[in-house]
Amino acid sequence: MIIVDSALQQRQKEGNPVRVGMVGAGFMGRGIALQICNSVPGMKLVAIANRHLDGARRAYAEAGVEKTRAVENITEINAAIRNGEYTVTADAMLLCQAKGIDAIIEVTGAIDFGAAVVLKAIEHGKHVVIMNAELDGTIGPILKTYADKAGVVLTNADGDQPGVIMNLYRFVKGIGVRPVLCGNIKGLQDPYRNPTTQEGFARKWGQKPHMVTSFADGTKISFEQAIVANATGMRVAKRACMDDCSGRNFDQRGG
Repeated sequence: MIIVDSALQQRQKEGNPVRVGMVGAGFMGRGIALQICNSVPGMKLVAIANRHLDGARRAYAEAGVEKTRAVENITEINAAIRNGEYTVTADAMLLCQAKGIDAIIEVTGAIDFGAAVVLKAIEHGKHVVIMNAELDGTIGPILKTYADKAGVVLTNADGDQPGVIMNLYRFVKGIGVRPVLCGNIKGLQDPYRNPTTQEGFARKWGQKPHMVTSFADGTKISFEQAIVANATGMRVAKRACMDDCSGRNFDQRGG
C-alpha cells in the first residue's frame, strides 16, 4: 500500500490525478465519494452517475463539493471534465465513454445494468473497480476475461470484505503457509431476517430495508465469499468423508 500511496502522491504533485467516475450514489457510493474527495490525494472523483440527479448531488455535497454541473451528452461531460468541473448525470454510459475519465467505480448493486456499465467501460479502455458483490459474484470471471483481452484492470476494492480477505490470504501465503479456508464470520447472521424486521435499523442509518436484510440473512456474505472463491480457486466447505477397509463410508462424526 505504501507503493500505491507514493504513486498517488506523485500524481498529486504533478497535477495529474487519477480521474474517477462513479456509477451509483447510494449509501456505499456516498461513503466512497467522501473518502476520495477528502482522503485520497492523487485521485479525483470527476463525475457521478445516478438515476436521480439529487442523489448524485447529495453524494458530492456530503463530501464537501457544493458546485456541480449536470450533463446530458458526451460533448458536455468532456468539456466539463476538461474545465475541472464536477459533473452529475443520469446517463451512466457517458462516464464509460468520457475521454477525461481513467477508471469507473460500479457501485449500484444491480446485475444486468452493472454488467452493461462494466462492458461499456472496458470497450472504451477504462479500468473498472467493482463495488457490486451481486455482479462480481455472478459473472465476475466472465467480465475479467473481457478486461484482460482489452488490456485494462478489473478489480474489487480494498477495504470491503473480499479485498480485506484477499490481503490476509496474500499475507498468509507470503509467510510460507498454505491457506485452506477463507471465512467471513458474522455474529449477527439470522436467516429469518426480512425487510420488516430490518425496517427500523434501515431507517436509523438511512439505508434500504431490503439491502440491510441481505446483510443480516447471509445473502450478501454469500456473494462476497463467491468473489473470494473465484479469486483463490477455493470451493464451498463441506464435511469430509473417508472409507474404511470394508468400503463403508464414515464421516468425521464417526459413522
